[in-house]
Amino acid sequence: MTRSEAAVAAWGAATFGALLASYSAFRPVRDALIVGGDPEQLPWLFTATFIAISCMSPLWGAAVAKSPRRVVPLAFHAFALCALGFFLVIRSGIAPVTVGRVFYVWSAVFNLFVVSVFWSLLADLLGPGVARKLYGPIAAGGTAGAFVGPLLTNELVGTIGVAGVLALSAALLELAVIGVAGLRRAAAAIAEPGDPPVEGRALDGLRHVARSPYLAAIVGYVLCTATAATFVYLAQARITHAELHDAVARTHFFSRLDLWVAAVTLFAQLVLAGPLIRLVGPGAVLCILPVIQGLGIAALVTTPSLATLAVVAVAGRAATHGLTRPARELLFTVIPRADKYRAKNVIDTMVYRFGDFSSSWLDRGLAAAGAGVLAIAALPLSAAWLVLAVALGVGFRRRAPLAKEPA
Repeated sequence: MTRSEAAVAAWGAATFGALLASYSAFRPVRDALIVGGDPEQLPWLFTATFIAISCMSPLWGAAVAKSPRRVVPLAFHAFALCALGFFLVIRSGIAPVTVGRVFYVWSAVFNLFVVSVFWSLLADLLGPGVARKLYGPIAAGGTAGAFVGPLLTNELVGTIGVAGVLALSAALLELAVIGVAGLRRAAAAIAEPGDPPVEGRALDGLRHVARSPYLAAIVGYVLCTATAATFVYLAQARITHAELHDAVARTHFFSRLDLWVAAVTLFAQLVLAGPLIRLVGPGAVLCILPVIQGLGIAALVTTPSLATLAVVAVAGRAATHGLTRPARELLFTVIPRADKYRAKNVIDTMVYRFGDFSSSWLDRGLAAAGAGVLAIAALPLSAAWLVLAVALGVGFRRRAPLAKEPA
């Protein structure tokens, strides 16, 4: 790794760390509050989230037309302002149930959107060769942030309250804005100069996804990812609602779970992700998650308990963030620049939340049909998922020699 690449990795890791610290600071509280109600209402919240994402996607497509690299920090500013708005509303105690549900939807949009636009910027700045070396360390910086967020919440929530955690998240987002500026300066030594406009129209992201077999395969992989994650999340909600009977116990459980996920993820990112991607390519790495999640869903259905949930959640989320995330983001380094901002955002946000929305209702139907039906459904899901992973590996290898590397 050259000195210029090390600087990019450091700034990228710091920026991603601030983003995930911002989100993970309020995640345990959010999950505990939602589970405190009726977990069967979650499909409605997933539906509302999909609608919100569908409205935002074309707006983002229009926003990146002139100066996409400058729009990324503006998006972070906008979400920081929203967090401060929730701080004021929650502090005033207005309509807590309604505000809690709106906050849940907003946080789901926040999680996918800010992460997606950050990786869009990286895919634009870096070619596939550099990305292979740097994506692992950058992702590890995000995991460090996922440690810091819940630790700050545990230490400060007694003093600043739940509303204050939102102000903390806004401050962390502003640190990410500073990080983006440093990242762009560091990348100037290895990336194309300037910030040329992205050609096309606001809805071109959707059109390109529909026309490109490569992008369509990524869509299929993301839908499988979202479906499996939703099955596990809904099982988590049902198990914790049944076995943990107060918000404090649930908050502590989710906090400990997040810390274990962060620890295992960090190990995967620092020790496994980079060497695996370089040795076997992103396609083979993408095959790991379908196996873990398929077995995990079957285990949760047949043996629903907090112990099973802890193992499945840690293994699945660590594989997702530690291995799948760097490998999947690498897929976007070999597509046209406009697609790195428009099509990628459609896939990361709109497609993913459609997977949440549709699979949450599918989960309800399968659960009503019997636990065995849901466990059996994991088999064809994992099989289709594996086929898509292999196809994406082949597609990436074909496109990588044609992709433009930074000078």
